[in-house]
Amino acid sequence: MENAKGKEYFESNIKILQFAVKQWKLLGGIALIAGVLAAVFSGPKFIEPKFTSEAYIYPANLGGYSGETRLEQMQQYLESNVIRDSVIEKFKLYDEYKIDSSLRTSRTQIIKLYGSHISYDETKYESIRLTAISTDPRKAKNIVDEIIHQLNETIRRTEREKYKENLKINKELLDQKRVQLDSLESAIQEISTKYGILDYIAQAEEVTEGYMKFLLSGKKGEGFQEAKQLYENLEKYGRHYHNLHAQLNRVNDEYMGRLSNYEHALKDVKKIQTYSYVLVESEIPDKKSYPIRWLIVLVSMVTSSGFTFLLLLFLGYQKK
Repeated sequence: MENAKGKEYFESNIKILQFAVKQWKLLGGIALIAGVLAAVFSGPKFIEPKFTSEAYIYPANLGGYSGETRLEQMQQYLESNVIRDSVIEKFKLYDEYKIDSSLRTSRTQIIKLYGSHISYDETKYESIRLTAISTDPRKAKNIVDEIIHQLNETIRRTEREKYKENLKINKELLDQKRVQLDSLESAIQEISTKYGILDYIAQAEEVTEGYMKFLLSGKKGEGFQEAKQLYENLEKYGRHYHNLHAQLNRVNDEYMGRLSNYEHALKDVKKIQTYSYVLVESEIPDKKSYPIRWLIVLVSMVTSSGFTFLLLLFLGYQKK
């Protein structure tokens, strides 16, 4: 029973092949006509050719955020609508994609077509491939270059805002320490001017020695009165003056530390650096990437001849 079914299946296939051989002129003619038509209608007069330019970039000088890798951060920046809108406006993509900007759905259309013409994906070497498709080969290259430029600008603005916050905090801390420093210097200046205290340790030793000499000698003239006054001033304000100087030294060290932090934060705000290292630069493509005419012709020839063959089989079966 199985042998009979197998034989019947084999014979039916042979008949189909024989039928195809008999119709080879018709099928070949249909395929040829379809190929010619496909070649004509896939030409530049009917389908505008498109060109692809690409570049490979690697993230650089990016800090860490929420456990994301530098590559993930760069991909997030590339998704920015700031970059997308800037590219759309600069290269007049509404006109290129033939979208009426006055339509209510124009925004949705441009975003969809932008995504189908401009893409970025991660490579196995942890870099990012940027790809742009345009009807103008030079524009395709320029779009890739502009995206890289806008990427650096966007990251720089974001980083700068973060650095500005840090700068503001450091400036406030520096100003606080400056006020404390000025207050100590003013207090020291006042004691020094009013009471003649310049160096507590050195003066205490010298004035005490001179004052004791006057006492022992019994001389109590003008020199004695000056020595006595300075001795009493040192006794009354000297220790306080000495403590103020110690605080001044400590606060001055703290001030210098905060000044260093402020200058570092200021440098971060003003610095200009690149956040994407271009591994492979974009080039002006010299060959179109769409449409692939030979593929369109081949598919048209195969599908047209195949459809015709099936149609003939169906009609032949109906007659039988």
